[in-house]
Amino acid sequence: MHLNSLTQTSLNRPAVQAQCKVRTEVVEVTRAMLDRSNANFLLWPPCVEVQRCSGCCNTKSLHCVPVLTHTRYLQVMKIEYINKRPTYAKAVVSVVDHVECRCQTAPRTVELLRQQQIKREEEEKVKDKEVDSQHFQHRKHHHLHTTTPKPGKKLI
Repeated sequence: MHLNSLTQTSLNRPAVQAQCKVRTEVVEVTRAMLDRSNANFLLWPPCVEVQRCSGCCNTKSLHCVPVLTHTRYLQVMKIEYINKRPTYAKAVVSVVDHVECRCQTAPRTVELLRQQQIKREEEEKVKDKEVDSQHFQHRKHHHLHTTTPKPGKKLI
């Protein structure tokens, strides 16, 4: 079939812009939603439906964003293996549903927050290196003074 015959058939419908609105999406229920420090368990169900803003706006400078959200608490089953046997416990995880959406100017906050987080992490690494270096220098300096006293000085 040629492109011309595809565009001329009566079965074709005009494309309609996907409006900015709340839609149902599926998200994974992750272990981090319950406990970031422990990876020795599973959660059931593995995914749930949430309400999220999506769609397009009239210009690229606008984005479909939530202007009202609601936190929902879901009971899930935590499956932990102890001595190769599963143990089951009820647990609660939270999900955020978008309630109302609006086309607004491009939110740079997510990108700015990410950049700020990267900057903080880099600053912390530098501080950690400085602390380690100062600690090493202090230990080295302390070690030199305690093992090699100046002439005429006594070790205490």
